[in-house]
Amino acid sequence: MKEDDTSISQKKIDELIREQKYAALIQLISKRDPSRLKQYNSLKIKNQIFRLNQDVAVCANNNDVYSGKLIKIYCIKDQNNQYVPVIQVQWYYTKQDLNLDKKLMKCISIKELFFSTHVEFLAANKLQCPIEVMTFDQYTQLEYEEETKFFSRAAIDLKTMEPMPTVGEWPKSCVCRMPQNPDIQMIQCETCVEWFHLDCVNIKPEEAEQIELYKCPGCQ
Repeated sequence: MKEDDTSISQKKIDELIREQKYAALIQLISKRDPSRLKQYNSLKIKNQIFRLNQDVAVCANNNDVYSGKLIKIYCIKDQNNQYVPVIQVQWYYTKQDLNLDKKLMKCISIKELFFSTHVEFLAANKLQCPIEVMTFDQYTQLEYEEETKFFSRAAIDLKTMEPMPTVGEWPKSCVCRMPQNPDIQMIQCETCVEWFHLDCVNIKPEEAEQIELYKCPGCQ
């Protein structure tokens, strides 16, 4: 009997799993035999529970760790009737990915993430741990820096590799009228409540520690 044109051989599925061609595999099964594909809202791996739409740290195929949002969880049956979990991640980009001049780059934090439209399928065992991506205001209220906490105030345009909205559209501070970078120490004026870079108002870090109430040049 002639095999149904819509069927997919287990050999082909196992080949794509072995070669980690998950995008092609998901596309093939979804189109020709969706009953072979199961979707889930969460999974447990490495004694951790991961859920859809959660921000996560992922060890990508080059073994570097990146940040992304978990947007799909699939399971595919292999030749041993074991379900192979596959995830789809929508990536965040970082400071080192941006195409900005040196002046604007100073406004970007090493803990800052830029959400993209770039998605990728990976083996679920690439998941490392959940992370938290906050707003800029939430992040600046933290008492101390935590390894798994980041912030985002813009997406990224993958054509120009620039933030959206652009850095020039972000709220500005200080006499230099540049956006704040939480990595750079600032001091707040008690009168106008504006924030100022120490360098811009000629204050040394050790001097700032001794100032209880600061008045900026414009409020003195």
